[in-house]
Amino acid sequence: MPENSQPLTPHSPQPMVSIIIVNYNSLHLIEDCIESIIARTSGIDYEIIVVDNASQPGCGDILSRRFGGRVRTLELPDNVGFGGANNEGFNIARGEYLFCLNPDTLLVNNAVKMLAECLDCYPQAGACGGNLFGPDMRKAHSFRRITPGLFWEISERLRRHPERLIFGRNTRFNKSSRIKSVGYITGADLMLRRTALEQTGGFSPEFFMYFEDTDLCRRLRKLGWKLLSVPQAKIIHLEGGSFKTDDSEETRRKMMRRIEMYEQNRHTYYRLHHSPLMHRLCDAIHRPPKI
Repeated sequence: MPENSQPLTPHSPQPMVSIIIVNYNSLHLIEDCIESIIARTSGIDYEIIVVDNASQPGCGDILSRRFGGRVRTLELPDNVGFGGANNEGFNIARGEYLFCLNPDTLLVNNAVKMLAECLDCYPQAGACGGNLFGPDMRKAHSFRRITPGLFWEISERLRRHPERLIFGRNTRFNKSSRIKSVGYITGADLMLRRTALEQTGGFSPEFFMYFEDTDLCRRLRKLGWKLLSVPQAKIIHLEGGSFKTDDSEETRRKMMRRIEMYEQNRHTYYRLHHSPLMHRLCDAIHRPPKI
């Protein structure tokens, strides 16, 4: 697929977008996220679906009082994880394009329309995502050009210098003005084509949290779909804003649990996508994250 820096010229009318936000004790963030969607999104038909992962009773009532009928809420009886909650949202969504958006995000511009235009203009694209920024507008992790494997682990050990030698400055953030093909898109802002998603069966139940987006993107690519980075679409990602950040023992335990979950799902990913020998080689190189 040639890289493109020209304005997109989508077909008319554009398909509807279903924006799906998963809540787990993050209503204070979701309300700001929804406000940014309403303020920044125009020129496209969309709906907002909030899926509560059995975290805050009355979530739907709270959002209805503030946003009326602009938000649909699905309250789950159990916490089924990030991917599972998104799958439940997909089941009730009406849109042809399905936009997984983290609760700790804020739209900077008309990103929803820009991403939908990308899928409209590139029928071979199964998914796309924008550029993510931290709260201070510093460039943030938005995608990777590669997926987990031997080269990934070697590159991580060498502070990603091998990746930069191959891909230049655009390894985790699209610093160009061009749409680029990537290895995976972070689930914080992942817009999916429904027909492509249905071929995969959605997010895998093997993953509760972490690597579910990487796994889904890998399966899309295996089916022949392209994954595209759209730098014009800009979104602030507060990165973990749905978790309390303090120095308490409780917070430390939560962080330890997150690292354990990350490592567990990393092993699941390698088990599903690599041979036992490759898994062992990657484990020998891997350096677990630290608090």
